[in-house]
Amino acid sequence: MEIKYERNIDHCEVSPYVKDVTISKVKHAENSDNLDLVSFHETGWNALVRRDSLKESDKVFFIPPESVLPLELSDKLEITKYLSKGKVRVTRLRGNRSEGLVVDKSTVESYIPYILKWEDLPSLSMKGQCLSPREVNPYFDKFYKMPNILNEPYTFEVGERLWFSCKIHGMNSRMAYLPNPETEEYQFYVGTHNTIRKETEGDLWWKMLGKFRGGIPKDVVFYGEIFGPGIQHLHYDRGEPDVLFFNSAVGSNYRTVKEFLVDCIEYNIPCVNFHEIEFEGLEQVRQLAELPSEYTSSHQREGVVLISKDRPNVMAKCISTQYLLTKGRTERH
Repeated sequence: MEIKYERNIDHCEVSPYVKDVTISKVKHAENSDNLDLVSFHETGWNALVRRDSLKESDKVFFIPPESVLPLELSDKLEITKYLSKGKVRVTRLRGNRSEGLVVDKSTVESYIPYILKWEDLPSLSMKGQCLSPREVNPYFDKFYKMPNILNEPYTFEVGERLWFSCKIHGMNSRMAYLPNPETEEYQFYVGTHNTIRKETEGDLWWKMLGKFRGGIPKDVVFYGEIFGPGIQHLHYDRGEPDVLFFNSAVGSNYRTVKEFLVDCIEYNIPCVNFHEIEFEGLEQVRQLAELPSEYTSSHQREGVVLISKDRPNVMAKCISTQYLLTKGRTERH
């Protein structure tokens, strides 16, 4: 089977969120005599379907937003013209948000291994010199790819205490003082999500993180987001790139937000703003994701990041639907 895509997908992975779901609720869509809005037990997204075509407890097959479909599949489903170069978007129709596709499983089944999860590419090139694996401490881990809570709605328990912060749309970065496995001497490491950078002139990660060399505790990996003009499509009212840190780990275990904040204060490490809440459910999180950004007045909050207060390895994000609607109109193709 020949598979073609309408966009570059070399950096994308197969989506784990394309799946069978059970309809939990059906209601008439607003301002329409022909559409229903359906919700699901296994996912937090909602989708528009033809009026009276489905009922509660029906089993259906669902493709969430930010999925990239092969051209052959979108043609079979007769939806190619409604996608953004093959990418499923959050859309608004007559005042109703449609957040994904309910499709016939028999039509898509052979294409499931080719439905991908989209990841934004940075505007800035990541080319540069990298350290070889043998030079890098094994605990200099890349940051966990946290799920969207709408894809995994049972991540947290109702009543659980959480920390949330405003999600920043930039480039992931990390830094740490760790023993070099070859020399056994402590070395300052700087990295992107996937690479560990050599210190070279003009390297953005060293420019942004090199200033913390000599000023952070040993054996702790700090994770941050580099953002601002030229990084992604949001500038955050910065004249040049900035960095804020959002998490830390010791020995491959994430630390509590409290432990992280103690270090940020003691070592003057800039960090995101954290707020504590009691988890009530998805609607609460959706509302938080739609609040104004804490870092700019010029554009929409991208969403929120949620971390369990007592289970720091448990975390999720929620992307603002307003951001996704805007992104669908403005993203780089």
